[in-house]
Amino acid sequence: MAQSTSEPISRRLQFAVYMCGICSNGTSSLVWVITPLWVVELGASPFMIGISLGSYTVLPLLLSIHGGALMDKLGARRVIMFFGTIVVIMPWFYPISPWIPAVIVLQMILGLSVSMGWIGTQTLIGQRMRGDPTYSGRLAFWTRSVGLAGPPLIGLAWDNVGPWGAFAFMSFWASGALVGVFLLPKLAAEETAAAARTTRVRDLMPKPGDYMVAFRLLAIPTILLVVVMSVLRQSAQGIQSSFYVVYLENINFSATEIGILTSSFLAFSAMGALTAAKLVRLFSPAWLLVVAVTVSVIMITITPLLGAFFLLMVAISVRGGVLGIVQPLMLTMVLKAADAKVQGKAVALRASANRLAMTFIPVIMGAVIEVVGLDAAFFVIGGILMVLMAIVSLIISRSPSYRDG
Repeated sequence: MAQSTSEPISRRLQFAVYMCGICSNGTSSLVWVITPLWVVELGASPFMIGISLGSYTVLPLLLSIHGGALMDKLGARRVIMFFGTIVVIMPWFYPISPWIPAVIVLQMILGLSVSMGWIGTQTLIGQRMRGDPTYSGRLAFWTRSVGLAGPPLIGLAWDNVGPWGAFAFMSFWASGALVGVFLLPKLAAEETAAAARTTRVRDLMPKPGDYMVAFRLLAIPTILLVVVMSVLRQSAQGIQSSFYVVYLENINFSATEIGILTSSFLAFSAMGALTAAKLVRLFSPAWLLVVAVTVSVIMITITPLLGAFFLLMVAISVRGGVLGIVQPLMLTMVLKAADAKVQGKAVALRASANRLAMTFIPVIMGAVIEVVGLDAAFFVIGGILMVLMAIVSLIISRSPSYRDG
């Protein structure tokens, strides 16, 4: 179970954690806007666009569990600091490397670094804030509510200054995570352990045993459900973060308008996040998770049926609202089900599921587009996800493990 303590959660600690979340996970929102625009400008085919966007999650897929193990061994602070520095540096390499192979490599490094910062932030919720849904909800709220400013700003930078200005803005945004790390209060026990511990090269290498411990957590029904739902949720997110932007550009939306739609998604996500703690007390967490993810899949699947800016705004806002509930709900379910000593691995296991979907969905959708076209690809991928959601719902309804929550 999550670590329990009677000590109050200080405002400084809350601010530092939320700052790390805003500027780590928030960077992905910027990537969703700028990278599709960049690869389209480079003249990539739909399949290569899918490869370029899917590469963002390749290394997180392979190394998230190892990152969680590093959180447990070395502390989240040190890991966030290291990878946060890389995130600040990497955006500058995009405009000086205008080739698709270079974009793929940069996406892989940036994706891993952003992911490690976000995993570290979520681990802090378990280690420092008892895995309380109130604080996980606030993390999601602040990450989205402040983060909603990022997409339109980077869209404005792209429209008015070009790629250099947009990527410079991304670097500036990411630097806020380092500020959060500096403000993070140290625990006395953490300071003592950090001083006594010397980081060796072999400590940084992946260990099979860490992966075995993480995968054994799937024997816990709650964690298994969260991992499966993470794959389905992020599969739909993979559509939004890749060909959704390409579709909008194809119907002549500007980068600024695309940024506004993304911000609407984040704004309603922020509001949804604040309702998570209350809804968990009113409804079964398992069924709340299923309903919210199902609605989110429907809202992205119907995109080609909408066309008008207002209708697209409504759909993406509804999608944001239900996903705002999902993130803190999943995090709380995982942290409360996992022992305190393996919370980093538990969070990373969920992150690995996320990255599995985010890696392959853009590539698969790119291939589908080559065959059936952009509009039809939304319905093909979305239809498959809805069938899988129906199967999960049937299993939950027949399993005693989820009957009481």
